[in-house]
This record gives sequence, structure tokens and C-alpha cells, in this order.
Amino acid sequence: MRHIYFTFLIIVCVQMMGYTREREIVAKTSEPISLMRTRFSMHLKGGLTQFYGELNEQDMKGSYGLGVQGKIWKGVYMGIDYSAGKVGGQKSNFFNSYFITEYNALETIGKLNLTQQFWKKGDGLFDVSVYSGIGVIFFSANAFDLNTNSLVRFSNSETSKRNQLFLRWGNPRGRAGIKKTQERIIPIGVMVDYNLSERWKLGMDFRVYLVRTDKLDATSGQRLINPEEGDSYSDTPNDKFSLLAVTLSHCFLKAPKRK
Repeated sequence: MRHIYFTFLIIVCVQMMGYTREREIVAKTSEPISLMRTRFSMHLKGGLTQFYGELNEQDMKGSYGLGVQGKIWKGVYMGIDYSAGKVGGQKSNFFNSYFITEYNALETIGKLNLTQQFWKKGDGLFDVSVYSGIGVIFFSANAFDLNTNSLVRFSNSETSKRNQLFLRWGNPRGRAGIKKTQERIIPIGVMVDYNLSERWKLGMDFRVYLVRTDKLDATSGQRLINPEEGDSYSDTPNDKFSLLAVTLSHCFLKAPKRK
């Protein structure tokens, strides 16, 4: 919960700094702000995750993050996103357990702004975008008994190693005893932004993460053993989770020309 408070504190600080800076720029020049915007922007986000896998009964957890992006063509953007949070879920049938996974993710995102690309009238009140990319997720998953809350399965131990990249099965590699499992992810999503001003956008972001592993919920297949080593690869290796987030984006302005 403190992560959410911290995120909103950052948002408020950025808003105050941006508002002050915008007033300074407007006071120094009569040039429209829309002509002073650069191709770069940053955003903050906070929202809820939902898991799709063996322990898929809903138990939404919190996530927060930030990112930067740059415009490379009309309606086409490239950016980098960082996020951190938790994923959770449970299953009473057969497994009788719930899990909590803490994660950090770093992604490279390519985004297409459909409004700018296909709407001839130009900028409006809303922007609709679709995006995808590739990234890496570091996570530690633990599953607990629903009745006793005792730890029954986990994804990291003294024998844990990193899984091979994007493989459905195979032996893990590297040193043993890692604290965070490392996997590649493919984020796919859609975003709707409301243009508050020339500098600020408020939006909703729905993103699905495809994770090439069966360890995200500390459960692999219809088994009650730890998803360690080669056993982490089952006939259901593609865990997924979604993130529904509120975003606040800030567009940077060029410094006014001296007269």
C-alpha cells in the first residue's frame, strides 16, 4: 500500500513542478505551447494485476511504475517502462493453495497512436493507442496452504537456476541459488488518454503480460511439488497476468527562444 501512496506523491510533485515551469515558459514567450512540445514524454502509473494460470481464482494485487517515450514518426512511439508490484491468486480445488509473487519488470515498448495516425483532424480530446514489446521480469513466487497459511511451494531455492530464454522445456543454466527467477515477457496492450492540457494526459492502460514460464504462481501443471529445475516446464508453460492501470503523462516543452 505504501507503494501506491509513494506513486501519488510523485504525481503531485511532478504536477506542481510542471505547472510552475509552464507558467514561466508562457510568461517568456508568446509562442503557442503546442509548437514548443518536444517529442519526449514521461508517465507514471498505478493499478491492479490479475493472474491467468493454475491458481487463477481472482486475487488482485497492486502494481506501480514509470516510463519514458519518444516520438519517432507520426503516431509511432518507442519507450522504456519499469514496473514493480505483486501478482496473486488461489485455487481451492485440488491445489487448496494461494500464491503471492513479487516482481520487477523492464520493457521496451513500441506504440502506435491510432488517433494521430488515422484521424485527419489532428489532436483531439482523446488518444487511443495500441502497443507491444519485449522485456524481462524478475520474480519470486511462493504458494501457501489455504487452511494453515504454511509455505508449500516456491520458485527460488538453493538449487534454483535461471531458465533458458523462451524455451518450453529444457534444463536451466547459470549459477544456483538465485533469489529472483528471470524470464522474458511480451507485453501487449491498449491505452486511452484524455488530454488535460498541452502538457498533461490522464489515461487508462490495460496490458497483458505473456510469460514464458510455468513458475509465476509457484505451481507447475497438476502437481503439488516445487516447480524447480526441469520440473518447471510442463504442458502449460505460458503463465499470463494483466495490469489495469491509471496513468498520468507529462509532455516536455522546449526552452523559449531568447529575443
